[in-house]
Amino acid sequence: MNRRVFLSGSARLLAVAPFAPRMFAENPMAENNKRRPLSFFNSNSNSNDWIESTLVTGVHEMPVEDAIVVNLSTKALHYRAAGNHGTIAPWKSTVLRQCTLEDAELAALLHVRQRTNLGGVALGWEWYGQRNPQFSRTTPLYISSQDDVGVVNLDPTFFGSETSASASPLPYRLKLNLWYTPEETDCGIHTGHQFLEVHTQILGTGHMQKFREKAADTLYEDVLMVPGYTHDPFFVLGKDRSFSYPWHRYYADSDCIWMAVELHPLKS
Repeated sequence: MNRRVFLSGSARLLAVAPFAPRMFAENPMAENNKRRPLSFFNSNSNSNDWIESTLVTGVHEMPVEDAIVVNLSTKALHYRAAGNHGTIAPWKSTVLRQCTLEDAELAALLHVRQRTNLGGVALGWEWYGQRNPQFSRTTPLYISSQDDVGVVNLDPTFFGSETSASASPLPYRLKLNLWYTPEETDCGIHTGHQFLEVHTQILGTGHMQKFREKAADTLYEDVLMVPGYTHDPFFVLGKDRSFSYPWHRYYADSDCIWMAVELHPLKS
């Protein structure tokens, strides 16, 4: 299907349904389902006009009405829908509707409440060029406040898979933030991250791409990002569990919001 035809059809659907259902079902919250708002909007509330975002620890038998659920732990997240059961692998995500989260260590739940005037979401965020003087002066890329979730222990060798085999996990500080950019934005080819990173698509369609060099015509892998999807890690591990990145970028087809999941190494 032609991409612009697809985007046009998606826009018509959004126009007739600008407001989506709530993220949580109307059920009493279990005592061990400890929730707090993610601090993307410099507010004590877990929502603004556009996005509801919540961090939940000790997940157990928690109903979810409609949300992107991101598993932020080294253990699988288990859920059910009536008699059907499913799992979300460590550091992966999916869209769940009218489901029950059976058990998980740590999860982020995000729900787009409103799409009208979507660009307004960035009015309280920072233009990335103010943070990075080398960033293109003409690229409209905006970053939210960053939420410092805390310390997690994992072996990067097994990133994305459930395992308890490693006897020497490493400590990392887990941080989350949101990004926004409008349609047809090249967010810049770069490398050199000093942390492990994956991204979860929240709204719109985009691409995570790898390049042989810092040039668009050297593209060698193109990963389509759709709402609810978290890509496989781009970092490459050395034998000593050090890591490096290929040249890569995010490219937006439509107006896009995505979440960065960052794991910053700490001294063990």
